[in-house]
Amino acid sequence: MELLVTLIGNAAVDSNFRKEFLEDPVKTTKKYGFRLTKGDYQIMTTVFRREDFGALDEAFKKLEDKLYYRLELPPKGVPPERPPCTSRPCIHSIYTMDVAA
Repeated sequence: MELLVTLIGNAAVDSNFRKEFLEDPVKTTKKYGFRLTKGDYQIMTTVFRREDFGALDEAFKKLEDKLYYRLELPPKGVPPERPPCTSRPCIHSIYTMDVAA
């Protein structure tokens, strides 16, 4: 379940990853080097179906905006605890396994 949660978390913070994942969860999982349990695979392929792409993308976009809100707009007069994100995806997302070293 931990890897499935990681995939869902990345879909929430990285719109490029989210598009790939919602279009083809199995291919994206392989591309990023995840090895899911049989249970995770079954849950993923049951929940993330191509016909639900629009609704899921919209829901994830709202969540993404909420997650980045404080990082992008720290309260006035209060210094941010960490450097703000200058563009999305910020430091929260994972790299693909086929990135050249």
